[in-house]
Amino acid sequence: MQNKLIEEQMEFLLSAALRKCGNMDDAEDLAQETLLCALAFVKKGGVIKDIRGWLLTVLSNKWNNKLRKKYRQPVIGIGEGFDIADENSDFTLLTEPDEILKVRKAISLLAKTYREVIVRHYMNGESVSDISRALGIPEGTVKSRLYGGRSRMRKEMETMEEYSTQSYQPISLQISNSGNNGLNGEPASLVRNDLLTQNILWAAYKKPCTAEELAKSIGVPVAYVEPILQRLADGEMMMKTGNKYYTDFIIYTLEDKEKYISAQKELVKNNFSLFWDHIENGLSLLRDQDLYKKLNFDQKNSLEMYFTFNCLDYGIYLLMSDIIKEEQVFPYRKDGGRWIAFGTVHFNEFYPMDHLDLMMHSYSGERHTYFEKYTNKSVCQHVYSADGFPNYSYYASPDYVFIKGGEDVDEIITKLLFILHMGIPTESVGFNEEYLKMIPHLKKCKILREDNGNICVNIPIIDQKEYDILYGILKEVKQIMSKDEKLKKLLADFVRDKKTPCPAHIDSVPLFKQYMCPVNAILFATVREAISKGKLYDGRYDEDEETVNQHPCPMILVIE
Repeated sequence: MQNKLIEEQMEFLLSAALRKCGNMDDAEDLAQETLLCALAFVKKGGVIKDIRGWLLTVLSNKWNNKLRKKYRQPVIGIGEGFDIADENSDFTLLTEPDEILKVRKAISLLAKTYREVIVRHYMNGESVSDISRALGIPEGTVKSRLYGGRSRMRKEMETMEEYSTQSYQPISLQISNSGNNGLNGEPASLVRNDLLTQNILWAAYKKPCTAEELAKSIGVPVAYVEPILQRLADGEMMMKTGNKYYTDFIIYTLEDKEKYISAQKELVKNNFSLFWDHIENGLSLLRDQDLYKKLNFDQKNSLEMYFTFNCLDYGIYLLMSDIIKEEQVFPYRKDGGRWIAFGTVHFNEFYPMDHLDLMMHSYSGERHTYFEKYTNKSVCQHVYSADGFPNYSYYASPDYVFIKGGEDVDEIITKLLFILHMGIPTESVGFNEEYLKMIPHLKKCKILREDNGNICVNIPIIDQKEYDILYGILKEVKQIMSKDEKLKKLLADFVRDKKTPCPAHIDSVPLFKQYMCPVNAILFATVREAISKGKLYDGRYDEDEETVNQHPCPMILVIE
C-alpha cells in the first residue's frame, strides 16, 4: 500500500526537483533517486507517516549533498571493517595478521577503478548487483574489475609494511566551530577539501602519534605527513608533545550525534510548555512593538523564527552552562579568531535517508556579519542556517558558481541586501555585479521579493534603536528561561550520564562540547512542535505551490 502511495508522488517530486535543478534531465534524476530511496526504506520495514514531508526532506538533502560536493564540502568516506571472502573466486579468506596487513597494503596501492569494487565487495560485503547499481556500470564490468584487482594485488603482496584501514578506506572529517572564525576562515579552511589532512587528524585523535606512525597508518610517505602536521600545529588544531602529535579538539561520530535524538523529541513533546511558554510571552511582547507592526507577512514570520531560534539556542546554552557549572571560553587564536573547533567523522558515504532524524534537526548557530562603515553606515546581518527545514538553503545554490574560493557568502549577501534596500548603484560602492546573479535564488528563499518590477528585501530590516528593543526582549526571555528551576531540573536529569567521551590526553575540550549531543535536537524539536500547534508559521513548505513552499529564514538586517 505504501509503495503505491509513494509512487503516486512522482509528479509532485518532479515538480519540486525541477525548481531546484532548473533543468528537466537533472530534475528527473533527482526525483527518481528520491523515489528509489523511499521504496528501499519501506522495503526494509520503514514506515513513512508524512509521505510528502519525508520525500521533500530526502530530495532536499540529496540536492544539498550535490551542492556540498560542488562547494568543496567533505562528504565522501568508506566504512570500517575487514573481511575478505568470495566463494565464487579463488581469493580465499585470510586469517593470519601478516597476510591481512599485506592485503591492506595491496588494496591501498590499487587504482580507484579497482579499489572501489574490491572495497565494496570484499570489505563491505556488497553484492555484484548492488555495486553495479551504485556505480552505474554493468555487472560484467564489476566482475572484470574484481578479477583485475585481485590479479594486481597478488603482484604487490611480496613485501609489505603495516598499514591501517585508513590506507584503503579513508574517513572524511567535517570541521565546525563555535566563536569567531580566523581571518582566512580558520579552523575549517585548514581541513576543507583535504582528505589527507582529515585522515591525519582522525589517526592522531585517540592517542598521540609520531609522524612515522601516522604515515605508516595512513599509507603515505612521511615526507607528505610532516608539513601537514606542522601546519595543523601552527593552526592550533594539533598539539605536539615531544616527537608526538595529537588532535586537540573533540570529534563526534554519527552515532554520537544521533544517539539521543528520539529521546530529545519525546522530552520536548511531553514538556512542551516548559520549553515554549517563555518564548510565547516574549513573542507577545514583540508583536506589540512598532518595529514588528511595520513588517509585511513574510518579514514578521522571519522575525518570529529568528526570535525563536535565538531564545532556544542561547537559552539552552545558559541552562546547560549552569547545569555543568562551566561556560565556554573562546581563546584568542594566532589566526585572529576566537574559536573552539569540533568535528564529525564519517566512516561511510553519507546517505540522508539513513540519517533523516539528524538532518531534520540540524542547524548552525547564530552568525553575525558586520561592516562598521559601509557607505558611512553600520550594517549587521544576524542569521541562523535552518538546515532542518527541507527547503532552499540561502547560502548554497547552483547559481553561485561565480563565487570564488575564499569569498564569504554571508558577506556578499549582507552587502547585496543593504545596496538593494538603500537603492545604491553597485558601481558607486565597487560591488561586483556578478553577485546580482544571486537575486533569483534569494527570491526563492523569500529573502528577496519582487514588487511592481522592483527587487525588495523581504527579511526584517530594523535600525539600531529597534534592535535594542528586540535585544532587550530577547535578553529578558533568555534570562527567565535560564532561571526556570523546573526546566533546569528537567534538562539536568535528562543529560545525566549522556556525556560524549573524549580521549583522556586532550584537556582543552570544554565540558559543554561533551554535552552537545544530548541537547543537539531540542531546538528543532521545539520549533516543529510549535509549528504543529500553530504557534509558528513554517511557510507551508510541503504544499505544491512555489509561492509558499519555503520556510521563513531566521535572518534580520540591522542598519544604523
